[in-house]
Amino acid sequence: MIPTIRGVIRLFVFFSLAVLFSFVGAQPSAPETRAGHGFVESITLDPDNQRLTVTGWVAPQNSNVFVTNLILEAHGIEIYRGRFERLDRPDVAQIHLRKDWLLSGFRIVVNMPRGIPNGVLPLKASARLGSGEVFELPLYKTVKSAVLSRPDAPSNWRIWALLASVVLPLLIVAGSFLPQVSPRASAVAFGAGLLLAFSLLTAGGWTGSSLGLALKASPVVVSDGSPWMGQDQWVRSDEWEVLTPLAISQVSHSPRFPIVNKLMGADGQNMMIIGMTGVPIAHLSSVAKPATWGFFAFDLRSALAWYWWFPFFACFAALWVALIQMFGLDWRQAAALSLMGSASPYAVVYSGWPAYTVFFPLVALLAFLQLFRQRTIWWASLFGLGLGWAIAGFALVLYPSWQISLAYLIAPVAIAWVWIERKQLCWGLPQVVALSLATVVTVILLGSWWQDARDAVAAIQSTVYPGGRSLEAGGDIDPWFLLKGWLGPTTVYNSSDLMVPSDAGSFIFLLWVAIPAALIRAFSLRRVDPLGCTLVAVILLILMFQFIGFDQRISQLTLLGKTTVYRMDLVLGLAQIFLFGWLMSPARAPQGEVSRVWKALCFGLTMASLLYTYWLVERIPFAIAQTLSPALMLLMFGAIAVASYGLLTQRYRWVLCVCLVWTLSTSLPFNPISQATTRLTPSPKLLKEVSQIDPKNASPTIAVVGERAWAMTLPAAGLHIVNTAFYYPQTSIWATLDPKNDYATVHNRYHRLLLGLKTLSPGTSYVLENPRLDEVRVSLDPNQFDFRLLGAKAVLLNPTDGQKLRNNAGLALVGATEQWELFRVLD
Repeated sequence: MIPTIRGVIRLFVFFSLAVLFSFVGAQPSAPETRAGHGFVESITLDPDNQRLTVTGWVAPQNSNVFVTNLILEAHGIEIYRGRFERLDRPDVAQIHLRKDWLLSGFRIVVNMPRGIPNGVLPLKASARLGSGEVFELPLYKTVKSAVLSRPDAPSNWRIWALLASVVLPLLIVAGSFLPQVSPRASAVAFGAGLLLAFSLLTAGGWTGSSLGLALKASPVVVSDGSPWMGQDQWVRSDEWEVLTPLAISQVSHSPRFPIVNKLMGADGQNMMIIGMTGVPIAHLSSVAKPATWGFFAFDLRSALAWYWWFPFFACFAALWVALIQMFGLDWRQAAALSLMGSASPYAVVYSGWPAYTVFFPLVALLAFLQLFRQRTIWWASLFGLGLGWAIAGFALVLYPSWQISLAYLIAPVAIAWVWIERKQLCWGLPQVVALSLATVVTVILLGSWWQDARDAVAAIQSTVYPGGRSLEAGGDIDPWFLLKGWLGPTTVYNSSDLMVPSDAGSFIFLLWVAIPAALIRAFSLRRVDPLGCTLVAVILLILMFQFIGFDQRISQLTLLGKTTVYRMDLVLGLAQIFLFGWLMSPARAPQGEVSRVWKALCFGLTMASLLYTYWLVERIPFAIAQTLSPALMLLMFGAIAVASYGLLTQRYRWVLCVCLVWTLSTSLPFNPISQATTRLTPSPKLLKEVSQIDPKNASPTIAVVGERAWAMTLPAAGLHIVNTAFYYPQTSIWATLDPKNDYATVHNRYHRLLLGLKTLSPGTSYVLENPRLDEVRVSLDPNQFDFRLLGAKAVLLNPTDGQKLRNNAGLALVGATEQWELFRVLD
């Protein structure tokens, strides 16, 4: 039968539909291509770290070639080309009846490069075969495009300022090796270069603060700071969660820079007792807190940059000058040793505070030594003023563990140095005047501080922590303690059950070699050197206290009981730097050629150093040891061998290179670099709702529930928060919540006050807990608790917790967004 035209048409339509439906089979099939098949099935972008994750499947048509690379493009810019993670896809193999496509799944994680504009990300994906063929991977129909949203990049001049601050000092050091450049001129140029580098960083608004962690977790505040390089460090919580927000809150307060900050708690907080770098206060004692000076002179961005960089630059400069003055070192040697101290992992992990603490006693030491060299009253008086200022600044750091241990080093060193130089020193009226001025300056600065801080100091002294901290007897240090700095490249970046990065950061210790080298040097000089003996004696005293311990009466008498053995890395690190300087001193260099016997002895001591290192390694706890790679351990033993032999044979360049490279390779990657914020304000919607809570008070007291970061950052944004970080307990709130003082051991301490919701038994509306040494948690029953007990006019919390408060008769919802809800506390 001859088919009709209509029949042919029907047959054609039926055949076309059959072919069409064969292509629309179960996903994830792909249209036939000449080279290969595949789909992009998901695109996600992490807004915190700007990492793009792309998943899907890809397979070659012919089984005798392989997919070697995947290529990603956005806005016509190639953002990735390379290998990819392969995943099993049995569904793809089953649907397409291709067993060789089992391993066809892929996953790519890409750090979004700079230069990609914000907004919807038009992603194009392609695959490349080993044969050189390239084919496109279409997006599956359910794939949603990622949306890129990140702060504006720093301006070009700020980036150039950052690069210049790094390159300029390095160029000066390189130029100093030219034969026509005098050492004195190059040293002066280097000092000027350091000052210029610090100025560029301050003007550019660059900071290493991890404040971004708090801001990312606080959608209730608005800022314009932006990360540029590296990762914010959670372990610096005392910096990004406490001290930096406290400093900014002083700027946000009205009036600015108060003694008592009314934005914190029902009673306010006396800011005079904030230690370390302190916070800006309109007070005479701020003269002795140089890290805060930027807040009085610059906008917030430059002030925060000054606040961050001052401890590092100040410590470096003071240590550099001290090493040159005391030991007569070449300025480049002194600079290398200074960098080992100011840029040590210990200083960097603790946000520069150890470096800041070291700065003051070094300035005091230099001023003390110089005033005895002056023959005129004017110059002696100038150094006397510097001495008094440095003593006051050192006292206002308010951290006994570092202060007491450093005093045990600096005071004996000053006495030993004066004894050595006694014949060249002046002892007359200028010195009497200078020392009198130093005393007067110290008394005025500390006296003015004490007058306004004594009540707060008394409150701290009566606390369980830190005021009631038990007396330290020492002897608690693990045997492998001195290896911490060598393990830093791994342990600083990998927390274990036994060690967090703040405990892992240390100095590159070689004390077990440096002390024998110093004793041998003293023997070869045929005389007793007071300075060398003092350094060795102080090191041995500290090690004895750490590893063996003292009787409690001795600990109390020597004040070492008020320190913490785990915070003595600082004094040991500085003492080792001084001991290295003493060994390198030209005045104490051994005379004559080195004999073969001496070389053999040095080799033997080096082997003994490696054996001792091995003994220490064997005592590292398993939880830490399992994170250490064989490559790191091999490099460590090699580095210790080179540094030990170099220290014993006076090849000090070896020592400096090994220790400096190891120090910087540990500390530099740890520090994030970002643009500091120029403002920190509440979100406009929240500010509008808050202002309507209490018509008589534009900034009503707010209780923040369930959101730790909000409680810490909102005072910095200018809002009055009931619960935040407190250096001493709030009298009024605990008089209400604990009228009989039954829970004094829980709340009478330095703490972060955290409020949370928890369903409790009938008749119990709240429970006080102390989950950590520096935290007080108040669990509130969402239905029973009367928020008036907190002295709050409003309650701020996330929407999930907000749902739990709907049945609380004492609250009324006044404002809400997808990220927060605000309730009024009814009278």
